[in-house]
Amino acid sequence: NSDSRGSEYMLTHAFRLALVAVGVAASEVRYGLVFDAGSSGSRIHVYSWRVGGGGPKDQFDLIKDDLKKIKPGLSAYKADTSKAGASLRELIDHAKAQVPADLVPTTPVFLMATAGLRLVGETAKDEILKSVCEELSSSGFLFKCEWATLLDGQDEGLYGWVTVNYLLDRLYPPASNPPVGIIDLGGGSVQIVFATDTVDAAGGTKALDFGGRSHSAYIKSHLGYGLDEARKQILELLVLRQGAGDRPIRNPCLPTGSTLKHKDVEMVGDGDFKRCSKLVQKLFPPTPCAHSSCSFGGVYQPPLPSSVYGFSYMYDRTAAIGLLDKVPAVFGEQSMSASDIEAAATEVCSLSAQQTADRFANTQDAAKSSNYCGDVTYVSVLIGQLGFAPTTKLTMTNKIRDVELVWTLGAMLAKSADLAAGGGSWLSTKSVGMLVGVCALALCCFRGSSGGRSLGKRT
Repeated sequence: NSDSRGSEYMLTHAFRLALVAVGVAASEVRYGLVFDAGSSGSRIHVYSWRVGGGGPKDQFDLIKDDLKKIKPGLSAYKADTSKAGASLRELIDHAKAQVPADLVPTTPVFLMATAGLRLVGETAKDEILKSVCEELSSSGFLFKCEWATLLDGQDEGLYGWVTVNYLLDRLYPPASNPPVGIIDLGGGSVQIVFATDTVDAAGGTKALDFGGRSHSAYIKSHLGYGLDEARKQILELLVLRQGAGDRPIRNPCLPTGSTLKHKDVEMVGDGDFKRCSKLVQKLFPPTPCAHSSCSFGGVYQPPLPSSVYGFSYMYDRTAAIGLLDKVPAVFGEQSMSASDIEAAATEVCSLSAQQTADRFANTQDAAKSSNYCGDVTYVSVLIGQLGFAPTTKLTMTNKIRDVELVWTLGAMLAKSADLAAGGGSWLSTKSVGMLVGVCALALCCFRGSSGGRSLGKRT
C-alpha cells in the first residue's frame, strides 16, 4: 500500500543521506612525521594529507610538507652515542607546533638513517639508534622502536622516485604520461631509479602498483659514491699517490691559492679541470660487463629513460650555485647536460681561491666554495659513468609544486598505506563517532516518518 511504499522510500532516502555523511566523515586530514637522518644533518618533514576525497589520490592527497633542518647529523655522535637522541629535540618541538595537540598521540613518527650512518660501524650505529628510540618514545607521538631504522639504499632510491613522480602526477591512472627517472646524489651514496620494460636475469627491478596503474622500476644504490664520500676518496688517492714524496701535495680539484689538511698531510690548491677529472675517473676503474648493459662497476643497468630528474647534490652543485648562468637559485629547475657541466667546471676550476670566494659569495654553501671545482667535476664524471651521453639533457631541480624533493615523501606514502592496511580504515575516534551519530540520525528520521511502524510483514 501507499504507506509501506512511503516508508521504504523514506528509509532509502535516510540511508542515502547517511552514506553521503559517511563519505564526509571519512574525508579527513592526517599527519605523519619522517626524520631524514642524513650524513650532513637531520631533517624532519611534517606531512599533512587528506584521505577519502575520491580520485586516484583518495588515500593520500598531500596538503603540505613542513620541513626543518639541523646540523650535524646523527653520525657526528659516533664517539658519544648517548647524545644522539637529544639532538632531535629541536625538531620534535617544531613538529608539536605544527600538529594539532589532540592528534599528537595518533600521529606516527618514523626515523630513517641513510648512508652516513651506514658508514659509522655496526656498534656505533646500534647505540645511536637506541638513543634515538629512547628520545622518540618519550616524545608523545605514536612511535615504535622498530620505526627508527637504517634505510636501505634500494628503498631510499625507490622512495625518491615515488616522490618525484607523485608530484608530477605520473604514478596513478590514467597512463597518459610516462614516469621520469631520478638521480638522487646524497653525501654517502647515489641512487638511480627509472621505469623499464627490459627484463634481465640480473634483476634489480621491482613491480609496483598505484591505483591500478602498474610500473616496473629499476632501482640501484651505489654506496660510497655520494659526493661527500667521493671527496674523501679523492683526498685518499692523492695521499696514496704521493706517498712520502714532496709536501705539500698539489690538489688539482682545489682552487689555486687554497690550502687543506687531510690526515695531517698538507695540500695546496692547483685547480685544473682536466687533471681533476682524471683523478675523479680513478674512482671508477674499468670493469667487465657480464650483462646486456651495465653502469659502472659492472653493475647491471637497463637502457636509460628519455627524461631524468636530478636532485639533492645534483641540484646543489649546479643550479643552486649558479653554475651555468651565474645566478644562484635556492629553489628552481634547470636543464643541462654533462657537456654543459664540464664546460662550466673548466671555468670554475680555473678560478683562484679569492675569485672562487667572490663568485660564489651569495650561495648557500659559500663557506664550502673551495670544494666546488672538485664537486662539479665529480657530478660531470658521474653522469657519464651512469651511461648518459655527453649531450643528454637532465632536469636539475629541488622542488616540485612547492614540495622539496627528498625520498621522505615516498616513505610517508608507503608507511601510511602500511598503517591503513594493518589498522583497518585508520579512522580517528572523532570520525568513528561521527559515523555512529549519522547512522543513528538516519534511523531516527525513518522511525519518525513511519510513525513507529514495524519493518516486519505487512498487515
